[in-house]
This record gives sequence, C-alpha cells and structure tokens, in this order.
Amino acid sequence: MSFTLSQAAKEVGKAKSSLFKAIKNGKMSALKNEEGQYQIDPAELYRVFPCEQKNEQARTEENNGKTTLLEEKVKYLEREIGRLERTETDLREDRDHWRRQATALLTHQQPEQSAVQDQGQVQEKKKGIFAKLFG
Repeated sequence: MSFTLSQAAKEVGKAKSSLFKAIKNGKMSALKNEEGQYQIDPAELYRVFPCEQKNEQARTEENNGKTTLLEEKVKYLEREIGRLERTETDLREDRDHWRRQATALLTHQQPEQSAVQDQGQVQEKKKGIFAKLFG
C-alpha cells in the first residue's frame, strides 16, 4: 500500500507542497506511477514526517473528554459541598436551639428546687426534736 501525494499530506497533516519539496530536496523518496503521480511508501512518509499530529489530536480529544468529565465531577462536588454546608448550618441551629432550651429549663428548675429545699429545711428547723423523732 502506498499513498498519493494528497493522501500522504492528509495523513500527516501537512500541505502537499511541503511533501513535494521534501521529495525534490531528497529528504523523502517517492516513485512516480504511469500516470505521473507520486507513490509514497507509508514507512518513508512517517520517517520524514512522524505521526505526531495524529497522536497530538488523539491526546487532545482524550484530554477534552477527561476535561469534560472532570468539569462534571467538579460541579457535582460543588453541589455536594453546598448541600453539606446547608446541613451543617441546620445542625448548628438545631444544636443552639436545644442548648438554649436546656439552659432555660435548668435555670428555671434550680431556683424552684432550691426554694423547695430551703422550705423543707425551714420546716425541719421549726419542728422540734420530738417532732422529728415521733413524726
């Protein structure tokens, strides 16, 4: 299998004139067929013009696919971070609410309990020793 000048130019991503100059300068060998068209051996073509263009295009397409995937992952993670931040805010608000409620309950009970205890001690003091012993 061999390439024509046009096919070879497309294959390596170069202009036909660049390949023609390489043939004329002796950098690349090519045969002419009966119709006067150049027949270029693929091994000769890739020796002079390495297939970096195709590899570069393949890498670019692969990187574009990876970039798109990474962008989607970043968007997903940003949404997750937002959701977690909202959840954290809600939990902090709940915690603060319950802390305030517990503090309010404790502060209201302590005076009542101490008042009941104080009244009990006063009543015990008022009772004499006989009342304490005999009920």
